[in-house]
Amino acid sequence: MSSETTTIHGSVLAAAAEHAARTALMYRDGGRHVAITYADLVGAIEIAVKRLAAFGLKKGDVVGILSPNRPQWVVADLAVLALGGIVVPIYQTLHPDQIEYIINDSGMKVLFVGDADLFAGIGSIRSKCVRLEEVVFLDDWGIRFGRTETASTGDPEAARDDRPEMSAADVATIVYTSGTTGEPKGVILTHANIVSNARALIERHGISPDDSILSYLPLAHMLERTCGHYSFLFSGAAIAYAESRATVMRDLASVRPTVLIAVPRILEKAYLAARTKIEHGSRMERQMVLRAVSVLNERANRLYRGENVPSWLRIRSWLYDILIASRFRKIAGGRVRLIVSGGAPLDRQTAKTLRVLGFGVVEGYGLTEASPAISCGRTEDYRLGTVGKPLAGVEVRISDGGEILVRGPNVMKGYLNRPDETAAVLEGDGWLHTGDLGELDEDGNLVVTGRIKELIVTSYGKNISPGPIEERIMRNRYVSQAIVLGDNRKAIVALIVPDRGEIERHAGEHDVTWSSYESLLEHYTVRELLKSEVERANALAASYERVTVFALLRDQFSQENGMLTPTLKIRRERVAETYRDRIEALYEELEGKDAH
Repeated sequence: MSSETTTIHGSVLAAAAEHAARTALMYRDGGRHVAITYADLVGAIEIAVKRLAAFGLKKGDVVGILSPNRPQWVVADLAVLALGGIVVPIYQTLHPDQIEYIINDSGMKVLFVGDADLFAGIGSIRSKCVRLEEVVFLDDWGIRFGRTETASTGDPEAARDDRPEMSAADVATIVYTSGTTGEPKGVILTHANIVSNARALIERHGISPDDSILSYLPLAHMLERTCGHYSFLFSGAAIAYAESRATVMRDLASVRPTVLIAVPRILEKAYLAARTKIEHGSRMERQMVLRAVSVLNERANRLYRGENVPSWLRIRSWLYDILIASRFRKIAGGRVRLIVSGGAPLDRQTAKTLRVLGFGVVEGYGLTEASPAISCGRTEDYRLGTVGKPLAGVEVRISDGGEILVRGPNVMKGYLNRPDETAAVLEGDGWLHTGDLGELDEDGNLVVTGRIKELIVTSYGKNISPGPIEERIMRNRYVSQAIVLGDNRKAIVALIVPDRGEIERHAGEHDVTWSSYESLLEHYTVRELLKSEVERANALAASYERVTVFALLRDQFSQENGMLTPTLKIRRERVAETYRDRIEALYEELEGKDAH
């Protein structure tokens, strides 16, 4: 590998030189997706490099990007990296106080903003950001694509004139973890960390110039940035931007990508929506779909066990694939060959059904401190319930206490300005403590079983991982969110946020009348419905893992009310504090049950 392709921007320029006429990025404009070629992208980077140089940007200077996913995000990112700058991505959903903290903690010099409301909002904290010299609204910065007077050739060589000497060991980015408790920590990642990770993903999944992906997860997260952007740009593949989260399904049908990266809840909601549509269809349609899934599942099970698939099963599977499964795949554009689920465990039933229907669903595992990918399944030998084998060059071992430890070229340098916290997770010999619990199966696949900090230890000394219990409770269309609690208590209880649309639909179908949504949640019919779903989840649990009492909450956990992180993880301590009275009432109810 040449020295220039060990840096992020050098790797993109190398791909652009080979695939200049191919589509690099697509964005929606006027009801259609407009293509930007690799040559166009390089020309835009050249303009941005010259403008940044005019700001006096030097190697090591810190530049923030606070913007929705869009081509200008990529241009700003790669131009900063080309000049040796350090990029700090910022979530759009953060509170101004959190943005102010990140700007000051990182020593930010320039901030790019890609949204008019966010740009206006920066004014409220600008005076408190002592080292911030420039705030640039991307729409006013003149980043253009195609042939212009300042980038007339789109020549990859043209963007190299003003670059300092760079090495793979240079810092590329500082990414602030969203954190479920305390202030966010700045994770320091080098070009070598990210490039090694992106290339390992390319190798694992065979990403090629013929691939394309729909981008809708935030670029402020390394899952999208490394896995959904750098690995595709290094390969000469195409990235299309969804207009918004609400238009993902429409954009899927329009773009027809070959690869999709998703967080589990999105896949689970899509699966539940499809199942609900089937359940509300005609009896013949329901029977047809159920029969198709049964036959395709039988074929999948035989293949999984290495058994022969008889001719009658092959023929029936072929017919059901054409008549039924292909209709589901068409919803996603009809060309998706790979879906990678990451960020949290994917419900096993959802994963199995999607695979049976012909979607190449696999799970991956990682964290920001690992750039972020540690392991990922392959479609050809994926084992349900695992997150696959470690990526090339990445070592994984399990500590005596069951913690997943990682070592490799993707592991961070440390936390910015936090030597003690760095030393607490990063050993001298390079092993990173992930804070996650897991095990390796007989084939070397990693199985993540929980998170150390989230473990519930009951007053009886039972260790309970809440994640699997919450997933079982949410495995139906009536539940939107769930959290179980019970640290230092004799049993666990649950706070459940129902899916309002499904609850109201159920009430209508059963002639339930109500004066308000709050009163509906207390209605006997609704309580019994949710009780049956909780009991169904309990059937798969050990006795000490069963939820016997629960409360139904009106309001969703969200980033706006502080209950979710930007990566949609529940802030458990915040929820417990907010609903302290409800939780205490549940334990009083539990005491009453035990007394009888």
